[in-house]
Amino acid sequence: MQNNIVSKENTPQQEFSLPTNFHGVPRKSIGLKFIPRVDVLVQDISALQAVVITDEGGPLTLAVKTKLESEGHQVIVLQFDTIKKNTSIKDGISIAEINDQNIKNAVDTILANNEIGAFIYLHPHFTFSGHNFTQHFEVERTLLKATFLLAKHLQAPLNATSKTQRTAFMTVSRLDGKFGMDKRSDISIIAGGLSGLTKCMNLEWSPVFCRAIDAQPELSPNEIADNLFLELHDADVRYVDVAINEKGRMTYEVTPNEVAATDDYQQTVTDKDVFLVAGGGRGVTATCIKEMNVAFKSKFILLGRSSLDFELPSYALKENNPAKLKNAIMQDLKASGEKVSIKGLNSLFNKYVAKKEIEETIATIKAAGGDAIYVAGDVTNLTIKPELLKIEKQWGKITGIIHGAGRLADKLIQDKTEEIFDNVTSVKLDGLLNLLKMVNINELKHLIMFSSVAGFYGNVGQSDYAMANEILSTAAHLFSTNHPNTKVTAINWGAWEGGMVSPELQKMFEEAGVSLVNHSGGAARFVQELNGAYHNQPQVIIGGTLPAGISDISGDLKTHTIQRNLSLKENAFLQHHVIQGSPVLPMVNATAWMADSCVKLFPDYKLASIEDVKLFKGIVFDGTEKEVYFTKVKEQLKTADTIVCEISVYSKGAKLPLNHYRATVTLSRKRTESPTFKAPQLVENKIDGATFYKDGSLFHGAFYQGIEEVIAMDESQVLLKCKAPAVSYEDQGQFPSTSLNAFFLDIQYQGMVVWVQKIHNGANSLPLQTSKGIVYGEIQANKSYYVHIKIRENTETKMIADCTVYDDNEDVILFTEGAGLTVSRELVW
Repeated sequence: MQNNIVSKENTPQQEFSLPTNFHGVPRKSIGLKFIPRVDVLVQDISALQAVVITDEGGPLTLAVKTKLESEGHQVIVLQFDTIKKNTSIKDGISIAEINDQNIKNAVDTILANNEIGAFIYLHPHFTFSGHNFTQHFEVERTLLKATFLLAKHLQAPLNATSKTQRTAFMTVSRLDGKFGMDKRSDISIIAGGLSGLTKCMNLEWSPVFCRAIDAQPELSPNEIADNLFLELHDADVRYVDVAINEKGRMTYEVTPNEVAATDDYQQTVTDKDVFLVAGGGRGVTATCIKEMNVAFKSKFILLGRSSLDFELPSYALKENNPAKLKNAIMQDLKASGEKVSIKGLNSLFNKYVAKKEIEETIATIKAAGGDAIYVAGDVTNLTIKPELLKIEKQWGKITGIIHGAGRLADKLIQDKTEEIFDNVTSVKLDGLLNLLKMVNINELKHLIMFSSVAGFYGNVGQSDYAMANEILSTAAHLFSTNHPNTKVTAINWGAWEGGMVSPELQKMFEEAGVSLVNHSGGAARFVQELNGAYHNQPQVIIGGTLPAGISDISGDLKTHTIQRNLSLKENAFLQHHVIQGSPVLPMVNATAWMADSCVKLFPDYKLASIEDVKLFKGIVFDGTEKEVYFTKVKEQLKTADTIVCEISVYSKGAKLPLNHYRATVTLSRKRTESPTFKAPQLVENKIDGATFYKDGSLFHGAFYQGIEEVIAMDESQVLLKCKAPAVSYEDQGQFPSTSLNAFFLDIQYQGMVVWVQKIHNGANSLPLQTSKGIVYGEIQANKSYYVHIKIRENTETKMIADCTVYDDNEDVILFTEGAGLTVSRELVW
């Protein structure tokens, strides 16, 4: 099977065979989404331990120090002699040369007199001039190493102090306030690595609140400082990456995205193209280019560290079983009289296997109609330009770079060393720079970089690797902006079967439900990524994701108090729920608020159920509403599988707290498998749902209009077809439907309201309580579901029903038991 091909080349077409089966390997695009202003975790700041911040040499440091101190924090400033320092800071702790020992000494100096409650690294704001994008790399890479080493030596104190207070590790960059995705042409990309470090710490240190912030550099120092204070005290631990800009707060949004199989393939590669491929002789990169060669018959210069300048012994040519090959090597060494050591045996084994794999890659490419040549060289220190010039005379100019080289040295941050950091990051960063020196970047048609979800999501033990990969992803956005004619792609690969994944790591992934990239699917996706339709997507995720957070369930049961400063103007959806002229917070949005207040504290648990939902005093925006509301989250049960919390929402009254809502929320690592629901036989009497919104039966605005059709209704039950509209996160404001689709919930209740109107001769009703809601899956916007309402109790003042939401496959998505309405003939909209 082949896609149709549309070529941008004027040369005659040849037949290309493109893979169309991706073997279950998904592709996802990366964008940004709005997140609401911070809900503050209430703490006694005066009782908290010191906040350590670094001096970035400008007014931001002073603004942050002043803000934190004005709010009651004790602040200690670390200063680096390698960059400009704020001379007005007289009691800062200086670090002369950045190395492991000096960083340790600085942390020990602080610990001699203080405990450390939080750390905030402030990165200087760098931009480059002209085309010199490496202008500040030397100093920035040194600062990144300093942050890495600070994390190493802060691991113990931050985790120790977390037993008595919430501790924090934060990094702050000023790329553009959009993680480098704002299409600016002069951002210095190295600061992108801070996010990778922070996300790894978030996974390695579950008791420590971790956040990587990218602030728009045009914001004033005081504006950034005010925002950093709020971020430091954010109750929501789900978001590690937060961008702050003039429009508010944003974070990454990952969505499935792929060109339809029926769309024409926009060809960007031909058999005339020459690719310089780092790490291309073997492994994952070789798998990809072999599939690419099947499609395009291009030419490949394979670059690797292995030497091929020797002859394989005959036994090595024949033997492919690893154990048998090792045994043959050992016997050969013994026969030659050499002393056999495990190190020497493994060295020869690896040398032989490398040569065999590289030669197999070359042979496969040539057999499929392409061409390949191997050049030995260390990508971190390339001296192969003369060889490349010779090859270019024969094949033509290099038109593409594929940077697939990488190096791992997995260890927890406290066990890392400077040498490990340098070795791991150098392959990615120096590798990219050296590859670019080998070509004329302005003549490149393709720049493809193998990044990793270990950078995008973080991964335990891979902090240095994550930092390097996040820099590559940032580089992709910069290069795509500055070289719009070049197809620039940073592929954030999921973990491959066999790739750079140890058996231990593979087992961990399987336990976490992380799918590995199979070779056939990954290679097919790689070829598809060369499609010109993806030209404006410089960063993409291919393969399974990684866990984005690990909940802290240590210690005794806790009570968390969260403060929300509620603003009508920040919540546009409320204008779609107006009763008697005033916006009213729907009961379902309050329910979702309570559920989300629990979920935001435990990021790797899912909402399983919410029960005993009660309304005491609703929130009406009639000018008398409070500005500040509090959510108390009281842990009732906390295990590796289940979290149970009692939630209450209240405001401050004249003397006593004023209760508004209450519920009990249960979270689970894994939701209960969805049951099926077979609707009972009903006599259909279909009614167009739009009728209810037009004739005034329902008062709801567009965001809450979702009854598509009443399929059947009698005295004991109702069957509806419903679809919740897609409401932007900006319009959802401070009440995003991240745990429950509140808009659909309201539409479900509207079916009950319609039933009451018919049975009670026009009486109106409003939601009052819910006994229990069991969540089996996510209710998506713009997707139709069926809602069956079974009436359990019906009086002149009250109606109670059970509601079942199910899909076309009869799988139950949500079951609501004891949904209650208060009924009144006096109630008017």
